[in-house]
Amino acid sequence: MTTDNTGKFTGLGEVYARSRPGYPTELLDLLAARMGGVEAAAAERIEAAPASADSTGADSTAADTTAAEVPEAGRAGAPVVADIGAGTGKLTAELLSRGWNVSAVEPNDDMRDALVARLADDERLTVVGAPAEATTLADAAVDLVTVAQAFHWFDIPSFRAECRRILRPGGQVALIWNFRRRSEASVQAVAEAFRARVGGFVALTLGEEITDEDLEEFYGGPHFQRFAFDNDEEIGWETFRERHLSTSYAPKEGDPAREPLIADLERIFHEYAVDGRYTFPNSTHVLLGELTD
Repeated sequence: MTTDNTGKFTGLGEVYARSRPGYPTELLDLLAARMGGVEAAAAERIEAAPASADSTGADSTAADTTAAEVPEAGRAGAPVVADIGAGTGKLTAELLSRGWNVSAVEPNDDMRDALVARLADDERLTVVGAPAEATTLADAAVDLVTVAQAFHWFDIPSFRAECRRILRPGGQVALIWNFRRRSEASVQAVAEAFRARVGGFVALTLGEEITDEDLEEFYGGPHFQRFAFDNDEEIGWETFRERHLSTSYAPKEGDPAREPLIADLERIFHEYAVDGRYTFPNSTHVLLGELTD
């Protein structure tokens, strides 16, 4: 695992924000169920703690920070979530919608700018420009860590150590990916197009390369739980095109493979679309558990 991948996403912030899929309600319901006990514990901490002024200030919550100090029990006693590798804030927005305090950690400037443009007005949000392995968040300040579409870029031992540092006792980590259903003919056709046009092509979603051994190393054993939720969506040609060309392995402008690949994608889209709409066969996969010794 390499950690020097930030530059792969430069220039893709707006495209990601437009074309990447969101996350199903069932995922947020699952996280909310796990956070129920956390909310009760946070309320108890507030009742036991002496009154003090909030020194963060509403104007600073959505600004990039170099040292993100999260309040002891979060604003208004809500749980604190660290959304690591937050990208353009697709999952961040859903976490905020549940009333939680969210620290969105994203090292890429373009991605982070898109997140701030979309969510900066939410006073429960803190945005941090930092890598996953060195978030700058305070010790034992977080109830839940979420990672959507990003864990495969992290250095696993270093990120594990960082999670153990920032999580409160009993805190959990949710690793999340949107995976295309590989059994679908259209997905197989897209994979073949990339394989033919892109040297060293590995998989449409690089998270598929994460092994059980990687996961057990991260969680400290096989005790984590697995969940999967349907997350299909109907999209048009432009979203189909941008979604595939925004992958880290897609040929960039000027690459001779780019236009032939676009032609392949357009052919596949029209073959499988109905009345100009393609049903994107998507499943949201979740791994959830505590990190143990």
